Amino acid sequence: MVETLNRRRPRTPLRREALRERLDQLVDTFDVSTIEPDPLQLVLRYRDPLDQEVAGLVASAFAYGRADVIVRNIGALLDQMAPSPFRYLSTFEPEQGRLRFEGFAYRFHKTDDLVAFLDCVATVIRDHGSLGELFRLCYDEGDEDIGPTLGRFVAAILAGNEHPATGNLRYLLTSPDDGSACKRMNLFLRWMIRRTSPDLALWTFVNPAKLVVPLDTHVHRIATFLGLTRRKTANWKTARALTDRLATFDREDPVRYDFALCRLGILDLCSRRRRKEQCDVCLLRDVCRFPMT
Repeated sequence: MVETLNRRRPRTPLRREALRERLDQLVDTFDVSTIEPDPLQLVLRYRDPLDQEVAGLVASAFAYGRADVIVRNIGALLDQMAPSPFRYLSTFEPEQGRLRFEGFAYRFHKTDDLVAFLDCVATVIRDHGSLGELFRLCYDEGDEDIGPTLGRFVAAILAGNEHPATGNLRYLLTSPDDGSACKRMNLFLRWMIRRTSPDLALWTFVNPAKLVVPLDTHVHRIATFLGLTRRKTANWKTARALTDRLATFDREDPVRYDFALCRLGILDLCSRRRRKEQCDVCLLRDVCRFPMT
């Protein structure tokens, strides 16, 4: 009986204060100096907020796969819009774009997908002046979280596409209306809205408390290890539930923990297979549901 209880002990509920203390320490460990590789470093190349908005949407939309590969490939894409991606898209013409980006390929997205995506963003710029102004029109402070605004924002962007939105285009611009976790779109919103580094605080009209965690495989796995979620599927409901748990630690800014948790995964400091040399030095070791013994 004692042996059975010992085996189950790692699965007992965590003490809230101990977990919050460890998460706060983790946040203090990671800052902008530890950002590489991360798609956000592509956004930080620019100083003009209009360029940061465009670079942010491009970088986040294609932020699937290994971080170093994303930075290399999407960095090269943004280089083709130099010196200003905002000014480039202000006068964007699809036919010229097909010539400029001929041969583009990132995973399963090809030139036509990229041109359709850029044309949508270009239409927003022409019609509203900037991505931020469109988001302002879509934003409703009365919404419980950012989900309804994000759904309206994505629908408005896709409406700028001359042809019916393809599956590949919808993959780049996900919506909570489809039940998706919207990891990449929530990542974009984190960059634009949060008030502290490494994020940019460009859209100060939005309350950061309404953000939803950009739930990717790293954050989902580590949140499971910490007992923050038991949900098996990384969808919108899981992202929303995890955000609610993190809000018990910081109600005004629950997404502040995302960057640090994600770094643990991206830098392979917390792996799918536990490694003693990693677990022994991990700040979260004593609050992890599956500690290395």
